[in-house]
Amino acid sequence: MNADQLADVVAGVSDPEIDVGLRDLGVLRSLSLTGDRIEVHLAPTRLGCPAFGEIARRVRSALTDAAPGHAVEIVWDRGAWQPAAVTPDGRTALRMAGYRVAGTAPRCPYCGGEDVVRAGRFGGAVCKVPYDCRGCGSLFDVIGTAGCSAVHPALDSVQGGSS
Repeated sequence: MNADQLADVVAGVSDPEIDVGLRDLGVLRSLSLTGDRIEVHLAPTRLGCPAFGEIARRVRSALTDAAPGHAVEIVWDRGAWQPAAVTPDGRTALRMAGYRVAGTAPRCPYCGGEDVVRAGRFGGAVCKVPYDCRGCGSLFDVIGTAGCSAVHPALDSVQGGSS
């Protein structure tokens, strides 16, 4: 297999918390193949992410299955992830799962409504902020905020967004 094919293998590995592939989530930064050594650069969605070990295990397992006998090195490019790195397919998958990506004023992923208010400081993880849609009554999380490597001030200007 060549490096592009191996990168496609890693792209198919899902984040353990959110069922979205690492490329679509913007976590897969690059992959290089030199002889029998594969080096994968990943950008965690936040510093100190508790899923580091599980993501690395999943990537290593997928690559070991695809390219037996190759050494796999995982390099975490800390601070490199940005919500803008989420692909359009990743944004769609996240929206279908009830998430929005930070960077603009949040809209409800269920009804598309803009009448949303921040429902707390942290959601199910430190990198998620809960919002409540006044239009349909749904709760949803905006990811890529709070304790992430990139904080987006646009969220703080949204109604109810002050800390």
